[in-house]
Amino acid sequence: MARAPLLRSLFLSWVCFPLAFSTVFQAFLTTFLNDSGYKTPIQNTDELFASGINLAYTTDLNFIFETEETEGSKVKRNRINCSPFELCVGWAIYRKNVAILLSDMSAELQCARGYFVGENSEPLKCGLENGVFYNSGLSMVMLYAEPLKWRVKEIIDRVVEAGIYKYWITLCFNSLKINSGKIAIVSSFDGYYSFNLYHMQPAFYLLLMAWSLSALLFMVEVL
Repeated sequence: MARAPLLRSLFLSWVCFPLAFSTVFQAFLTTFLNDSGYKTPIQNTDELFASGINLAYTTDLNFIFETEETEGSKVKRNRINCSPFELCVGWAIYRKNVAILLSDMSAELQCARGYFVGENSEPLKCGLENGVFYNSGLSMVMLYAEPLKWRVKEIIDRVVEAGIYKYWITLCFNSLKINSGKIAIVSSFDGYYSFNLYHMQPAFYLLLMAWSLSALLFMVEVL
């Protein structure tokens, strides 16, 4: 037996460390496997309607749901009126108690301006997999007898087909992102992945190192 107080204290600390580390690790792993605390997000319109969450959209989009179809009636039944609309946007971002209906261009514009991006550059909102309620396009109004109508149409077609229009939009969004100072970082870790032993490799390595040092110290004590 060790007689020096310093050696006894060192031996006791190394014995207590693996014991405490192993107990905390096993308790955490057991708790996580029983209840990970992860709540599956709403992924499609069926889950959205089944959740009963309130829906918010501006009055100029009422024409989309002026129908007797099932989805239109569900949207109207779950709709919530909020004025101004920015109030509902704030609820959707921070309180997560309401869903909002926005056009793709508006959503991308808000992301570029940093309104839908958190302090750590994480996205504050997510879209549905099949959440398209209405398809619309941009158009230019010209007089029927305009002599340059077909020339303008040809130029527009070439600009779109060559990708110049998309390039202009990208430049605009990049400029807004730089001015806002927030850039959304979308990585594979934003989603949910099953937790397995592979993710706990560092903890196992630390535990093995602690046990090895304890065993080495025990052998030194015996010798």
